[in-house]
Amino acid sequence: MTQSAPRPGSDASGDVAAPGGRLSDTQRIRIVLGRSPHTGNASGEFLDRLAALGRIQSSEDGELIHSAWRPIHRFWMILSGGLRVTAVSSDGTERTIAVLGEGSYYAAGSLVKDGMSIKSEVHSVGETQLAVFDVMQLEQEFGSDKGFEQYRRALLYQRFWAMADIYRDVLVAPLPQRLARRLLGQALTAGRDPDIELRVTQSDLATMLGASRSRVNAVLRQLEADGAIRLGYRQIVIQDLALLRQAAGSDVMPI
Repeated sequence: MTQSAPRPGSDASGDVAAPGGRLSDTQRIRIVLGRSPHTGNASGEFLDRLAALGRIQSSEDGELIHSAWRPIHRFWMILSGGLRVTAVSSDGTERTIAVLGEGSYYAAGSLVKDGMSIKSEVHSVGETQLAVFDVMQLEQEFGSDKGFEQYRRALLYQRFWAMADIYRDVLVAPLPQRLARRLLGQALTAGRDPDIELRVTQSDLATMLGASRSRVNAVLRQLEADGAIRLGYRQIVIQDLALLRQAAGSDVMPI
């Protein structure tokens, strides 16, 4: 999947730092919005308005962001760090189903229906900063605004097809390709290259891919030897997106 060129005003170079040389919260949110492929073809004006409605939430490693089965009235975009999404069944069984990174979202479904409940809970992975958007505030600001409707539909469309691709990969892709596709899907959300830090562990990958840790480790070591990634403590650094694409194959959707 080819990344589109940055839109006017979407890159960090176009932002003016707050007094003291630091970016304001709105500017930081705007930069990540501008980079993320999930914004689609949204206009710079729309992204400016959206960024102004977000607030930044800082979380420590392992902090609960949202409990399973509770109504959701907001959604979150990851500025740095990560979110571990865990499915919780009615009998309390838990299983990690995704680890989301920079530029990705959680609870996009709340844009369809405010207050809906879902059976997953989310914890921060490492020190994490999130942009938090209140759904009612978004509705009040944008109402039936055409740009917001396009953004909402594009976000849900990409999320649906990303999940469909993951399901397809489980059925037909061998483990090395499946793992590479999962890493690439997460890396693409950052909208930049190189040195993208993915806060995902080998245990996370083994659980999500339904494979043993030893097999996952062997595939990761090969990707590292090829120069596509670098393994670190509780993280994987993407060093060469082109090499990772070769291992993953075509048509990988951002997660």
